[in-house]
Amino acid sequence: MTAGKGMKMVAIAMVALLVAAMVPVSAFDMGNPGYTPGEKRFVKFEKIKEKYLRDKARLKSKHFGIVLNDDTFDEFKAWLLSSCDLAVASLLSIKEKVENSSVDYPEKEALLEEIEGHIADLSAVREDIESASTIEELKQAAKELKKEWLEAKVSLKKAIGLRWIFVMEKMLDKADNVKERVQELIEEYQAQGKDTTMLERWLEKFTADTDRAREKLEEAKERLMELERNRAVNKFLIREDHALKMAVKYMRHSHLQLKRIIWFMNHQQTGAVDLEGSGILFAAGNGSVIIEGSGIVKICGNGTVTAPEDSVIVAVGFGNKSVDNGTATYTGEGKIIIKGEDITVTAEGTLKVFAKGSGAVHLEGTGVYKVKGFAVSSNGFVEEEYSQEVQEEVEEEILT
Repeated sequence: MTAGKGMKMVAIAMVALLVAAMVPVSAFDMGNPGYTPGEKRFVKFEKIKEKYLRDKARLKSKHFGIVLNDDTFDEFKAWLLSSCDLAVASLLSIKEKVENSSVDYPEKEALLEEIEGHIADLSAVREDIESASTIEELKQAAKELKKEWLEAKVSLKKAIGLRWIFVMEKMLDKADNVKERVQELIEEYQAQGKDTTMLERWLEKFTADTDRAREKLEEAKERLMELERNRAVNKFLIREDHALKMAVKYMRHSHLQLKRIIWFMNHQQTGAVDLEGSGILFAAGNGSVIIEGSGIVKICGNGTVTAPEDSVIVAVGFGNKSVDNGTATYTGEGKIIIKGEDITVTAEGTLKVFAKGSGAVHLEGTGVYKVKGFAVSSNGFVEEEYSQEVQEEVEEEILT
């Protein structure tokens, strides 16, 4: 298998991972039932809902608001019965979706038992409503109906929360497949004699992040099943909704990073190149760079950087710094931004270089580079086409 094919397989795997994030999470998906008994139940549910709304409207039309007195007793009872029927129909609908869902947690059975318990409790309340013969009895039954429905809503929202957790867990399963493929790529590149440090670092961080995410999902599942109050479940769903969005965002960002690393691995070459004139430069790899001229330079990585001390705008990281006759030398891992006129900047190590300005540049080592505007004299390197996307990236880098 070639490195190019390997990159394509990784990209496909990551796309599949992101597709998992797009699964509907607002309810348990039953698929397309067609003209099945499930559809008949849906039609029945709609009729129950219509009756509930009709009874409520009739009750409101005679009086200001929903008032229970001798004149509205029968209408009020009819409305309560419709409300109870609608609640039971809602629970039966969710119960069926939970049963037919692909969620395979042990908590699923506990949730189904909760829902069955709510259906039984609401059915008992319905009997109380039906047998009520006084205003006080009907009021008490109405209170019980409200109490039971609020408790039932907790279980319905737990079903949504459990689905969200399931979706995120499936994303992590896809991530495991990606990790296996990246490990295979590392072994392939090493067999070709390529430096796989960047890919290994990506895999190490991605593995740590996804392992930690699995632990948090397990904790979230336990916490969800312990919730008993409606407000607590609402807060939980808000947090999990945010977590799901952040998970999708993280996967996309990681996918982009992985694509860039693989592009670098597939395009890096060994040689030297000289640039002259005005333009924009991006270079990454292991080697050395000498920049002479005017403009702004950003260097990130691990190595040694020298520059005029009074031209250094930012220097973050780096274990050691020394100054000799106005020239500062930084050693270690870090980030540095230099800006000035007629300056000389040198660097050596495993680095990324972003530069914009005019002058002369010498690159030597193993890696990749892209330029726009400079005249190029190369020995061993093949110049890559410089896209607008890369230009924007360089300009963003040197300004941040």
